[in-house]
Amino acid sequence: MIKLLRFLKGHIPATIAAPICKLIEAIAELAVPMIVASVIDVGIADGDKTYVIKYCSVIGVLAVLGFLISVTGQYLASKVALGYGTRIRNATFKHINGLAVSDCDKIGGASLVTRVTGDVLNCQNALNMFLRLVLRMPFVVVGAFVMSMIIDPVLSLMFFAMTVVLSATIACVLRLTMPRIKKAQKNLDEMSRATAESITGARVIRAFSTQSSTKARFDGSADVTAKTNIGAARISALLTPLTFAVVNLAIIAVLWFGGGKVNIGDLTQGETIALINYLNQAFFVIVNIGNVFSVFTRSAACAARVNEILDAPLPDNGTETELADDKTVLRFDNVSFAYDGDYDVRDVSFTLEKDKTLGIIGGTGSGKSTIVSLAEKFYTPAVGSIRFCGRDVADYDIDSMRRNIGYVPQRAAVLRGTLKSNLLIADENAPDETLERALELAQASELLASLGLDGDIAGGGKNLSGGQRQRVSIARSLCRDNVLYLFDDATSALDYKTERSFIDAMKQVSGAKIFVSQRISAVSGCDEIIVLDGGAVVGRGTHDELKASCPLYAEFCASQSGD
Repeated sequence: MIKLLRFLKGHIPATIAAPICKLIEAIAELAVPMIVASVIDVGIADGDKTYVIKYCSVIGVLAVLGFLISVTGQYLASKVALGYGTRIRNATFKHINGLAVSDCDKIGGASLVTRVTGDVLNCQNALNMFLRLVLRMPFVVVGAFVMSMIIDPVLSLMFFAMTVVLSATIACVLRLTMPRIKKAQKNLDEMSRATAESITGARVIRAFSTQSSTKARFDGSADVTAKTNIGAARISALLTPLTFAVVNLAIIAVLWFGGGKVNIGDLTQGETIALINYLNQAFFVIVNIGNVFSVFTRSAACAARVNEILDAPLPDNGTETELADDKTVLRFDNVSFAYDGDYDVRDVSFTLEKDKTLGIIGGTGSGKSTIVSLAEKFYTPAVGSIRFCGRDVADYDIDSMRRNIGYVPQRAAVLRGTLKSNLLIADENAPDETLERALELAQASELLASLGLDGDIAGGGKNLSGGQRQRVSIARSLCRDNVLYLFDDATSALDYKTERSFIDAMKQVSGAKIFVSQRISAVSGCDEIIVLDGGAVVGRGTHDELKASCPLYAEFCASQSGD
């Protein structure tokens, strides 16, 4: 939690004022028992109605004053906590977007969502509670003890003993609940993951009628979370009866010994009532301390998870913003890369010059998409180097570099909004004429005619076919002039005729292009073709050269031509 205090910047005055307001409220609260004792010992004992009315009015004024100050403190604490949570959430979201893709893969999408939402909210609530209660609570306990010492030093020892016993009880309860609370937070990640997967794969789940098994899997993770929370709640439930028992025993002791002192004149009736009131004030505060520590325990676990994201190092970003003038657009020199364990891409080398086309073909899992991800600087090669327009990609500012690359991912990414809003992701200032031209090149003219640029698109493009989603994704990459275009299996959902029309249309677009595909038809017209197998290059050349020299490529040709 301490590391997150830097997000209080801008709210320091309110952060100081909120606990001060609660402190003033506590002072007013501590004054009331002494006034009540005076009313009993003087006003009621002497039958002085004027005295009683006068000091009862003082109690009423203190109550109103305490209420107003308390409301002010609550408002300031809530304002600070909301600003604090917003700053953390924004910083966490921004940091996630800057993390290396490998770090995001390691943490997991569901866990990232939980940390940005639920974990940050717990930290926000903890700060709110801290500002409202933490300064006030020790002041009330210490103040009540001091006031009881003033009234009767001997009986105040009972107050001290009660405080020690209650503190020990709360410490034992927290010691038992802390591990369970931390485990419950981890279980929330599993629930979020199961929820996200069931929503994303809803059609597949229903198509194969596996709703029952999916529900059982979710119920399993939910049951584990519930049992963990129930276990912690059962232990926490012991806190209230134990504390009530301790406090009531303390009150009985005060009445027992205090009554004897009243009989001999060492203590007044009003002072006895004041002692009991101070005991009750301290009791409620100490019980709240237990609840506060329970919240802080949970928020500490959440803060650690948020800090894990904020402390994750961002990938090294270069400073170069201008492309070097070089006829070679992309160059791989003996590049090897591994996601985890053995290399997924081994010793890959190739050169792509301006306005040339490169085809990359291979079986499933051969490393085609990995090469595209490396070219986009999503991952850093373990061995070798990658140069873009004459400079090592490590020297480029990521944003400046990617603004010169048109990227179409293997899985078409279509967002909720309109057709136009999806295309403007590439260039928010692109005119309608450019968007329409991009759709025409992507063979999506019929989609433009049916929807229009302002036509609505559902989340994930659910109201579009697979081929339409791919063409929207392709059109997005063509909405600006790029030095390099990366088409990662971008035509897999298109029929052969549409695919051929798109490839022919791309001849009108200047810039180097890489076509990644499992289809011979998508790469056969490229200036050079690379054949991958097991992450290694096993063939290189033109279509005709590879048919004659590369058995794997010849096998692809034969299988796709029906021979």
